[in-house]
Amino acid sequence: MSCSLDAVRSFLERLEARGGREGAALAREFSDIRARSAAWKTDEKCSTEAGNLPRNVRKNRYKDVVPYDHTRSILSLLQEEGHGDYINGSFIRGADGSQAYIATQGPLPHTLLDFWRLVWEFGVKVILMACRETENDRKKCERYWPQEHEPLQIGPFCITLTKETPLNADIILRTLKVTFQKESRSAHHLQYMSWPDRGVPGNPDTVLTMIEEARRLQGSSSRPLCVHCSAGCGRTGVLCTIDYVRQLLLTQRIPPDFSLFDVVLEMRKQRPSVVQTEEQYRFLHHTVAQMFYSALQKTSPQYQNLKENCAPLYDDALSLWTSPALLAIPCPPGRVLRSISMPATQTLAMADTYAVVQKSRDPAGAAPGSWERSTVEKPLYSQVTARAQLPRAHAEDAQGAPPALGLADQSPAGPDAYEDVTDGAQTGGLGFNLRIGRPKGPRDPPAEWTRV
Repeated sequence: MSCSLDAVRSFLERLEARGGREGAALAREFSDIRARSAAWKTDEKCSTEAGNLPRNVRKNRYKDVVPYDHTRSILSLLQEEGHGDYINGSFIRGADGSQAYIATQGPLPHTLLDFWRLVWEFGVKVILMACRETENDRKKCERYWPQEHEPLQIGPFCITLTKETPLNADIILRTLKVTFQKESRSAHHLQYMSWPDRGVPGNPDTVLTMIEEARRLQGSSSRPLCVHCSAGCGRTGVLCTIDYVRQLLLTQRIPPDFSLFDVVLEMRKQRPSVVQTEEQYRFLHHTVAQMFYSALQKTSPQYQNLKENCAPLYDDALSLWTSPALLAIPCPPGRVLRSISMPATQTLAMADTYAVVQKSRDPAGAAPGSWERSTVEKPLYSQVTARAQLPRAHAEDAQGAPPALGLADQSPAGPDAYEDVTDGAQTGGLGFNLRIGRPKGPRDPPAEWTRV
């Protein structure tokens, strides 16, 4: 573990030495990435013949984003019914070398069936969507899931929405039931609603939340994550890269010379234009730096995020407190990469307080209604803390009388305002004491109020 942490520290120090995520070094790196990627177009290893065939060209949303032949996702399901093997999707290797991601474009109206063939054939359990259906008045993705509880039939696939839950203001989680040839499977759909095209989110936290939730839903399955935006390269590439680095960190395999330049370059050999803009490349460094700082803080609480001259090592990292209260907070299993916040101050439970109505009274010696109202009004309600429960008698007395009642409520309303009903109906713990008023008039009180 120490070797991996040393590599993490080394990455952060090198990033700071180059000016942080706002430094000119990242701009030069991204220009180099684009230049190398452009040169690959003439390389036979990065050919795109299948995607440029006349029968497949119309299946590409963008003519300049076509999967490489050596990494494209080849479909075999339903080929006997005349459907081809092409979809604009690429396999990307994960931290363990397996086909961990399928990076694909947002489906077109005539590729909806191909999309669900892809999901079914490769056993996809989790779909990450980093775009809206329409952005800036332009169609970015055809909706391939049902709304509400109306089933959506796409060829032989029947898709039903079983649950829809907002994780936060930016992310929606949907649970889908997919049925094909009398077999049903569950698929989880995570949609990021506010990620601008060719832009970046305002906060890395929301992206980390999406990735962590995807991995929680994925469980121990070795099936690939299906990740898409509109073109399946920019925002899709950012998500794949962050998850890739996160898996390296969790498995303690950060190499000593770790570089996001190398990671992005390697992913671009598998899917064109992964991490599409310089802004996304900078955001990637910002998010990874935040992950690394959180990991250092968790494993080494005394790590102070400072250089030798006591200046912050990375200006954009979240503040990491080292107070005893913070260090005592346990970290949930598998969630080491989140920012940490102090727990909220505990408040009284609802049953701990209740309101008592303040009864207006005539001054002593004055005739009822003869006094004038004071210029200072007393509050209509007062707050009274709950009293300790009084022990109840276990048997009646020798004369058969019921158990004695507790003392009247010593509230500002006075001892003759209300009394607890010891044997009355209960409110189910909702925090309200059931009370009745004493009868007024010359008659005697009920027998059950008699004290012994």
